Amino acid sequence: MARGRELILKALENLKEDEFKTFKYKLQNWQLRKGFTPIPRGKLSSMDRVDLSDKIVCCYLEGYGMELTAEVLLNMGIREEAVALQEAARSASNGNAAQSTQHSASASTASGEHFVDRHRVNLINRVTVLDPVLDELFGNVLIAEQYDTIRAETTIQKQMRKLYTFMRNWDNACKDMFLEALRKNNPFLVEELEKS
Repeated sequence: MARGRELILKALENLKEDEFKTFKYKLQNWQLRKGFTPIPRGKLSSMDRVDLSDKIVCCYLEGYGMELTAEVLLNMGIREEAVALQEAARSASNGNAAQSTQHSASASTASGEHFVDRHRVNLINRVTVLDPVLDELFGNVLIAEQYDTIRAETTIQKQMRKLYTFMRNWDNACKDMFLEALRKNNPFLVEELEKS
């Protein structure tokens, strides 16, 4: 959803210089959702609007990134931009939910357990092609630091275990992206697990 990044950038571009400085200060000190960490102060202070919109998406993903930006803007009293972002985030999450249902009817069980959670052990032990999967997730689900940390592991099994530690913060849309990347690059394994 590249549109989210563009909407965040548009909102930031509409801020005056002193408002942009206040936005960065508030973002640094904002109470984030569990599992997310603030952008380091040293990096944040030197970022321009384009860099910051990219960093927000990399650190917080597009959906939460739009919500977070809107919350900070509302707190600053910049209502028009905040409301536009909130509406876009809502429609995007509704669209993603519909899309997720279409693309992976078998992704979640009736209990709500996702395919990649249900088959965690098998996927860790049996995935043989991981590099292109990680490449597809990079920038959409994984930020650069996470991608590099996973790639630094010495075996595919260790890389998969590390990937699963980051997956704790993912919603079903992120897990669906992972499943689709697995389906493309490890089709026989996914097909076998779907039948089990």
